[in-house]
Amino acid sequence: MNNFIIVSGPTGVGKTDFVDRLYSVLAHPYEIINADVGQLYEPLTIGTAKPLYKDSAIPHHLFDVLKAPTSYTVSQWREQVVSIMHSLWERNVIPVIVGGSSFYISSLFFPPMAASPEQQLPVSWQNKSSLDLWQELDTIDTERARLLHPQDRYRIERALSLWYTQGKKPSECIPVFLAPGTCHFYYLTRDVADLYTRINERVLIMLEQGWIEEVRSLDDHWKQFLLEKKLIGYPDIVKYIAAGEDSVRDELEAVISQKTRNYAKRQLIFWRMLKKKLENHDPHGNFIKKIVELNLTGEGDNGSILEQLIDDSVLFKSF
Repeated sequence: MNNFIIVSGPTGVGKTDFVDRLYSVLAHPYEIINADVGQLYEPLTIGTAKPLYKDSAIPHHLFDVLKAPTSYTVSQWREQVVSIMHSLWERNVIPVIVGGSSFYISSLFFPPMAASPEQQLPVSWQNKSSLDLWQELDTIDTERARLLHPQDRYRIERALSLWYTQGKKPSECIPVFLAPGTCHFYYLTRDVADLYTRINERVLIMLEQGWIEEVRSLDDHWKQFLLEKKLIGYPDIVKYIAAGEDSVRDELEAVISQKTRNYAKRQLIFWRMLKKKLENHDPHGNFIKKIVELNLTGEGDNGSILEQLIDDSVLFKSF
């Protein structure tokens, strides 16, 4: 049977540490597949909290695969991931998909609608800001708009295209459930105060590790790409560098921390909706063998979460 594991959760929750603990409980060989959009890009390491995968005994896939500042669609990611999953299954290896990019995770179960050739973007949109387009979407489909960041231009344009070319509200489109295999889904959470404290501390650590210098070393093409891509923190650092001596580092830290906390909040909202959709589309657990939310607050190295993983590992022996 083609089984796979997903480990997801909001930014800063501790996904990397959790996956490291799988090594001690899984009796079956496994390899890790990246589901974090920022970690696809080779030059972006500190600000994406990229794991030290090159030093790991476990093979990792889809890290540092993009050398140039170019976009990578959800469809492209899903196609590559499914291909990797099948190659691992042929070797009797469990794919473990790790990351917090919500639309990537969702696409494994609900493949994105293919863009039709006639879905050309109106020229007038080029003269509108991302916020203007988001507000337009909000008047059409508030439910969809509230799941998108006002600067997420790619998904905003995609949603508007669906409305204007097919007359369908994106939130009302019936998703096609097409899971690539049987999934054991672990979604990691923490108490809000705990999560926000971790986020604030992580932003500070990243800045101390040289996040600003990482961005400063990039050429202008990368910096422009980061302004458009809106990966958390990177656009703010690009602007900070451009402002020169007048910039205040403490303000930068506060802004990035706030935006990261807001992002984590959106991730949690998306997770609750995805969990409900998965349970509705697979009520008997034919494809979603396990879907569970694990609160890591108060967990040490030997807490009940690890005990649950040990119990679950019995399932994986039959993979």
